[in-house]
Amino acid sequence: MKARLSSKQTLFGVLGLKKISHMASSSVMGQVSTAMQPQVFINFRGSELRRSFIAFLEPAMREANINVFIDELELMGTDLENLLVRIEESKVALAIFSRDYTSSVWCLDELVKIKECKDQRGLKVIPIFYKLEPSVVKYLQGSFGDNFRNLKRNHQHEPLKTQKWEEALTSITETIGMRLPEQSDRSDKEFINSIVEEVKKLLASIPIVEKPPREVKNQSSGLFFVPARRLEITHSENPENWTWSSIYDGQSKADIEVATLIKVYWLHITGNFHTRKLTPGTKYEVVFILNLDDTASGWEEPVTLKLKLEHRGGRQSIQERTLSLDDYIDDGNNWVDIQVGDFEAPPKSAAAKIFFSLHQYVDTDRKDGLVVKGVAIRPKAMDHVTI
Repeated sequence: MKARLSSKQTLFGVLGLKKISHMASSSVMGQVSTAMQPQVFINFRGSELRRSFIAFLEPAMREANINVFIDELELMGTDLENLLVRIEESKVALAIFSRDYTSSVWCLDELVKIKECKDQRGLKVIPIFYKLEPSVVKYLQGSFGDNFRNLKRNHQHEPLKTQKWEEALTSITETIGMRLPEQSDRSDKEFINSIVEEVKKLLASIPIVEKPPREVKNQSSGLFFVPARRLEITHSENPENWTWSSIYDGQSKADIEVATLIKVYWLHITGNFHTRKLTPGTKYEVVFILNLDDTASGWEEPVTLKLKLEHRGGRQSIQERTLSLDDYIDDGNNWVDIQVGDFEAPPKSAAAKIFFSLHQYVDTDRKDGLVVKGVAIRPKAMDHVTI
């Protein structure tokens, strides 16, 4: 049976980062696992479209390697706030307006959040008018408008809420969207294919972060994070071997680049960090933050992990261990922490430098499917602490 890390040992329990985000180009999109893609949130009337239009749209988007989120992916029993967070995590939102849309409080609350993220965070929004004219939505006409007015009467004690609903409907419909008229020669399948193409174009236009920080510090925990871009990864600038994309960090509301392995035989990743930034006398551990796609291969032979602490004057202490990454291939969409070693931070007057590496030199094994987020240097007591 393959080993697994607990959820508290994943990056979510270590750094408080959220995984979903943001790609650089459509060429990369076909090569990076879906979980690494920027998230696309779909806002729609579930009782009306879930078993029809959405039942075909969602798999079509996944087939195109688009990381799509719909509300049924949220755990049962959670409330609307969870979905609003999912919107914040997303880079693109589809607002699908249909005849019964305005009979749902949740649809309208989500739309308000979508407008907020569009105005304040640069969320890209594509309004979809499904068998409905844009003017019907904008001017609240027909049964669409009647449903809204009924809902507004039922919430007359919340005038600010209903005002935001109306403002969101007006604002989003002013964005260039896509429409499938009630009487159309186009089939749902053709319309869905055109939506998928537009989403792919939009995702390809989203830039990645060009200048990542040398390291990120979590002030409350004393944890430092060295992003993948600051590591030395052999052949990482060759797109035939590695591709770069970025993911959204929900805590800092910024983007962190990750490296995705396409194909190598010789794997070598290394980095360093100065201990003067650490608290003297505190025990720290060094961990690589990795993810292995479920199609990853070539990891039957173990990797070697090495940690070297180099003191002034040349004195060194070295730790080395081997580990089979093959054990983590089926770990779903979780990031896993691969421990390199631990050390005690020396006094600042005798500050040292640490060097850490991960390598596998089996040149008969073609390796792929590895995603590298970076390296965390954290107090040892954080092993089972959720931040």
